[in-house]
Amino acid sequence: MSFSRESGTLGTYQRYKLGQAQFQKWLKQTSDKLLNRSVKSPAGRTDLEDAGAKKSKSQPAKGNQPKGDPKQSSAVHWSELETMATTVIELGPEEIPQSAMSILRDVVHLRKKSARFFSKSDDNVMKEKNSAHEHIIKVLEKVLHLFDGAVSKIRPSAPAETSHGEGQLGMSDINNMFEYLKVEESHGGEDLDETFDTETQKKQQKKQQKKQQKKQQKKQQKKQQSGNRRVEKRTQSSQKTSWVDSFQWIEGDEEEEDEFDYYMLIYCFFQDFNSIRTYVGDRWTEYFYHKTVSIDTLAVLTNAACEMFHEMEYELRKTLRDEPVLADYDVMLETLFFEYGLDHVDYTGEDQLTDDERNYKIFAEADWLGFIAYSHVIQLLDFIPPGKVPMVPGSAIRSPKYQMHDLEGFREFSKDIVLEIAPDCVLLKAMKTNAELPMIACAQDELTLDFEDIFRVRGYSSATIFDLSLYIDIRYTLEQRVSQAYDLLQITGASTKATLEEQLPNIKGPWDLKKDCRRRIKEIEAYVTNDIVEEDKRRRFEEKGITEPFEKHYLLKKDPTWSGLLDFRCRLVLNNLGYRFISQSPVVLGAAFVYKVARLGGANDLAWPRMDRFLQVHGEDRLFRGEIPPGTAPMDLLKRFVDHDLSADTLADRLPAPSKSLEAFHQRYAEEHGFSFSRQPMAYLQDIIRDRFDVKTGDLFSRPAPKLAPDNDNWEMPFDSKSGPAKRTTPDPAPTQHSREEDLRSASVSPVQLLEILDETTTSLLENQLAIDYFALHDEGVQLLRELVGEFSSEAKDEVSLLDDENIKVEKLALILPVLYRSMVGGDVAKVTERLERVATGFCSNLP
Repeated sequence: MSFSRESGTLGTYQRYKLGQAQFQKWLKQTSDKLLNRSVKSPAGRTDLEDAGAKKSKSQPAKGNQPKGDPKQSSAVHWSELETMATTVIELGPEEIPQSAMSILRDVVHLRKKSARFFSKSDDNVMKEKNSAHEHIIKVLEKVLHLFDGAVSKIRPSAPAETSHGEGQLGMSDINNMFEYLKVEESHGGEDLDETFDTETQKKQQKKQQKKQQKKQQKKQQKKQQSGNRRVEKRTQSSQKTSWVDSFQWIEGDEEEEDEFDYYMLIYCFFQDFNSIRTYVGDRWTEYFYHKTVSIDTLAVLTNAACEMFHEMEYELRKTLRDEPVLADYDVMLETLFFEYGLDHVDYTGEDQLTDDERNYKIFAEADWLGFIAYSHVIQLLDFIPPGKVPMVPGSAIRSPKYQMHDLEGFREFSKDIVLEIAPDCVLLKAMKTNAELPMIACAQDELTLDFEDIFRVRGYSSATIFDLSLYIDIRYTLEQRVSQAYDLLQITGASTKATLEEQLPNIKGPWDLKKDCRRRIKEIEAYVTNDIVEEDKRRRFEEKGITEPFEKHYLLKKDPTWSGLLDFRCRLVLNNLGYRFISQSPVVLGAAFVYKVARLGGANDLAWPRMDRFLQVHGEDRLFRGEIPPGTAPMDLLKRFVDHDLSADTLADRLPAPSKSLEAFHQRYAEEHGFSFSRQPMAYLQDIIRDRFDVKTGDLFSRPAPKLAPDNDNWEMPFDSKSGPAKRTTPDPAPTQHSREEDLRSASVSPVQLLEILDETTTSLLENQLAIDYFALHDEGVQLLRELVGEFSSEAKDEVSLLDDENIKVEKLALILPVLYRSMVGGDVAKVTERLERVATGFCSNLP
């Protein structure tokens, strides 16, 4: 169990394991500290302290191992817990933090889930093991009861229950516990595994072999249950674990306790899926009813949710790497749905339910597990033979009925939803196989990529089932409005293309900027103006003798996530190109100085909306080279411009850099990833979380970036003549852990917290940084400076001959500002300021 995923999130099961590890370490650390303190102060010692001191001198307690083996030195035997808890209560009850109690309470709750699961087993051996497991739970409950009693005496107002829901292990408690844990140098992140001596390694290998032998029978049983299962296998690589992995119950009765984690593990897996699914679904509902969230934000959230599904599955398979078959969706479905049931479902009194009530209850359980989507995937694999591309005329595609459905009606509705997008997804897969498209198309969403993989590998992953479940939810919510994302894309794409075509002749700077501008225009034509599958679809229709016309952009109209991501990409591209464009000349910065000087001179009612937003986003202090205190004279501000020689500089190294979040989004959704078959879809979230929590102490996760092919205007894809094009592969989301625990504490969040951060960050960017039209701002700045040159033409002619030329180059217009400054220095400051204000006022009044 690694400490943190690539995205910086901790799932429910990870939080449980980390919380248990934190509590163990805190309890052992605190009890040892209090005993050591009592040894140094022998006066007034109690019998308990004497016993503890004798024990510490005579022989080490179980779990206390040499420092050379940090894993063993942190191990705690469950039988020691009550003794250590009593030590803490007797010697220092004020040392008990509320976070430790909250974590212990949630750990007990989750362990009870596992105990209930195995108590239903008919296996006598399993029942005996479960009795030992339940005994551990009783010990933990007793420790919790002792702590509750001790804390209530010194902190009567302390809350007795967690504030984040039963068994949810809130990140606030986990983060707070880091404050109480001592950082040990021996737990050095990447070097942790290298500190084990040969003896320890042999013991661990022996223990692992023993466990595998004991589990072999259960493993074989699960394999028989799974049968000939279609499961997508993805390449996984090993990683070194973080310091959290060093905590364990020491060998003994608990060495098989991981068996009791299985139910908890897969239950938490589906619990996290439904938490993510609920959050994203609620946001789409808010859009449908209130329009309180943008399509672009929803697209980013939905795609991030699908990325997290893949990451969750990777973590699950890594945890069950000794028994990988147990991580297959079919096996988990069999276990939870058919064999044991769900912990949150009350199965008592089912005999008293009517048939409809029982059916709806079963449907709710199945839906919680994603069974509806799963059944449709199985049908699709049976319906579409390998290597075939179904060409279905529009008249043969049954439109889903948007209304209140009974169970059978919803099943048909979801089936129609899936069948709508399946043919075009298969066509995309075929075009990529034939090297007609890159493996990852422009801003392509995870849903359609996973849909392609279903037919590419003739299999499915749990993440694919979850993707499709979420998609069905969204379609059910949006009803006929599903095409609104596509309609917005057409507006944004047309506007972006028109702006770039208009500004292309004005780009005189570096060649790469003009080249990128041309490339983006072609990209919009290919994906937004035209339909990327139109030509191939028409050819296939003609080959099959289908003369019925087909609807263009059919997939984009039915997939609001891909349409929303393309719309977001257009905004990112236009913003990036515009920012790079204004960085090639001092026009915008010069216009900003003129605007601010006019306002300092007394024209406080001036309004230049685009410039106001530009100043707000990038910061006046940074743009004007320092704070502008009240009472600053206009001439003093112009002096800054002259002293820094800003009229001669470009802004490439002068404008504040875009935020880390904006750069991360640009890297994820505006750059090309289609030539890399193994990518890091969650890497951009690292910068977003760091930006949110202001973590500045280095990378939390260090992995080399994927190698992409050089940008070019032609689509190419590596092709193996023997095996065909390589299939899209899921990256190994196992980052190398950074050793700074405080960084990890600052940037680890739950999956839903991550979605909330993404929600807020994306909305903020759309309303602020991405709302700046840099090209339009540049044009307005040129207009203002030209009017200023006209007003001060006589002064400019004497000072700078270039300004007397009507065809003066745009990048030279900012030379008028030094002219204004020298006019103030050598003349009447009030009159020069008045003339400047008059020009600025006239300019602002004529703005659209």
